[in-house]
This record gives sequence, structure tokens and C-alpha cells, in this order.
Amino acid sequence: MDDITHWVEEFEDNMQEYEIFIFHLQQKVEKILKDNNIFYVKTEARVKSLDSFKRKLEIKKDKYKNPLEEMTDILGIRIITYYREDIDSILKLIKENFKIDYKNSANKLKSLKYNEMGYLSLHYICRCKSSQKNIYGCNDFKFEIQIRTALQHIWAQIDHQLRYKTLAKIPNKVQRKLFRISAMLESIDDEFDTIKHEVHVVENFYKDRFNEKEYSLRLDLSSINFYLKYNDKFIRSICKKLGVFHFNNFEVAKEENLEKKLIKFALQFNKNRIIYIEELVNSIYKNTDLILEKLDKNTLKKINYLVNSSCSFIIIFLLLLNEDISKIQKIYKLEDSSLEKIMDLRRAIFLKEPN
Repeated sequence: MDDITHWVEEFEDNMQEYEIFIFHLQQKVEKILKDNNIFYVKTEARVKSLDSFKRKLEIKKDKYKNPLEEMTDILGIRIITYYREDIDSILKLIKENFKIDYKNSANKLKSLKYNEMGYLSLHYICRCKSSQKNIYGCNDFKFEIQIRTALQHIWAQIDHQLRYKTLAKIPNKVQRKLFRISAMLESIDDEFDTIKHEVHVVENFYKDRFNEKEYSLRLDLSSINFYLKYNDKFIRSICKKLGVFHFNNFEVAKEENLEKKLIKFALQFNKNRIIYIEELVNSIYKNTDLILEKLDKNTLKKINYLVNSSCSFIIIFLLLLNEDISKIQKIYKLEDSSLEKIMDLRRAIFLKEPN
């Protein structure tokens, strides 16, 4: 039996272990990313196919003494990110959690010269640390981790399909077009990073203001969005006290464009700054017992049915405490007795908290 046949059989014997190992490794990598609040497009995991292993062995038969140990791409994990700036954060986590074989690793982001364009990606050859061995019930396998952005991934896939999966020789002018696209995508990646940074600047502005209890900001889509997100848990706790359980989260409001409705109603009642929304929420919080006492079961049932987010919660109480009573009857289809209870609640809150 020749060496190639021997190593192909060895590889095939190991295949089940490889599959088990790469499955658990992918879960491990995804947990590391999630635990560190790294948002990513997806991860991919693969074991080199038997045919691919054999073909590489035939081409480079003189290179390997022990191909199962020396071949670095038998097992692979790919992490596809949204932003280029996230790559450094992910790389830091990889270095913290795995042993890196720097000699066989490659950083295509740094290896291209200033006047070159093309494939951009990080390839790090890793092993599990000694404390992690046998966690997956497998041997101390070597594996490759690739990290690239979604745009880099798209280009690499198309480039591979066009240049390496064809029998035709690609003319230089066509290859040049591919590399021009690579340059454009690299520029777009940079722009996405810039936009992400600018969005974070806005987010931090509102976060700082709300941390300082500074609510005199003008009521608009940005300010109300950040207010709702910032106070989502607090409003959820109020809902729980009021017996509202059909409650999702901040994202529901965004999906249904409820923020625009909230702003429309607030401006209708001359409430044009975030401070008025904050006062409304605090008033509901302080008067939950009063609300449960004054409102009848039919109104509370309506509230329970209609509230599905912080935004819808604020809209309902904005209307209940400010809207013309005849319009409330039309909107919520309430009986006269229910409307009288709402008026009682308004009077009680007004007397308790004079303007």
C-alpha cells in the first residue's frame, strides 16, 4: 500500500471524529462571540472532503511526512462579520481562547502591498488550549479560523467561482475588473465602519443625556427611539405591575412604526419634549395602584390586549389621560361606565399630582 492510500484511509477513519469536533468547535466559537456582544453575519464550519484531501496530497505528496498533522486546512471555521473594525475584536478573542500557530497563520489584510488589491481575510491556525482538551471528546486537532467581512466574503466566493472553478484561462483585463471590484468593496467596508462610528456617537449622546436625567431634548424619532430603548426594562416592570403580560420588547415598536404615532399624539397634546414622556411614565409608575383601583375590568382588558411594547404602552396612557373622552370611546369602543372611570382616574391623578 503506497503512502497516499495509507493517509487517505487514515483520514477516512478520522472523519467521524472530525465532524464531531468541528460541530462542537463552531458552537464554542459562536458562544465566545455572543458572550462578548460581537454581532456577526454567520459562522461556517467544514471538514475537508475526502476527494479534496486526496487531491491535495497527490499535488503536494513530497511536502508532508504526516499530512493529518501538517495539513492546516483539514478543519475550518469561518466567521463573517458586518464591519471590518470588528475583525480586530474577534481576533483578540481568538488569541485569548485558543493557541495560535503564528508560523502557519496569515493576515491578508496586512500582507497586500499598498498598490495591490485582492483577497482580504485573516487565516489563523489554532489548537485548543490544554485546559480545553477532551472537552469535545476528540483529539488535539489543528484547525483554521478565517475571519472576513460580508463584502470580503462575497468577493472571495465570486472570485473563486470565476477564476478557480473554470477550465478557461481568464484574460488579464477580466481579472483586472475583479480586482477593481475588490478595491471598491474595500472602500465600502471603510465607509460602513465610518457610518457605524457616527451612529455610535449619536447613541452615546442620548445615553449620556439619559444617564444624567437630562430629558429636555426635543421630541423626535431619534430621541423617542433612544428613550424607549433606554427605558424598556423599566416600562416592562410597570406593565407587570398592571397585569399586562402580552408584552414583547422595544423592537416591536420599530417594526410597526409606532414611534411616529406616539410623536403625533404627543404633539397634539402640546408635549414636544422628552421630559413630558418621562413625566407620564413616572406618573403611571407612581399611580399603578390607583390605576388598578379606578379603571374597570373592561378598560384594563383593552390595555392588556393592546400593549405589545413600551411604545404602545405610552400611546395608550397618553390617550387615556389626555384625549377627548368622546374620541377615547370611539378609539377603544368603551361603555359609558368605563369612560366615567377614566375621568375619575384623571381627576384623582390631577389632584394627587397638580400641574
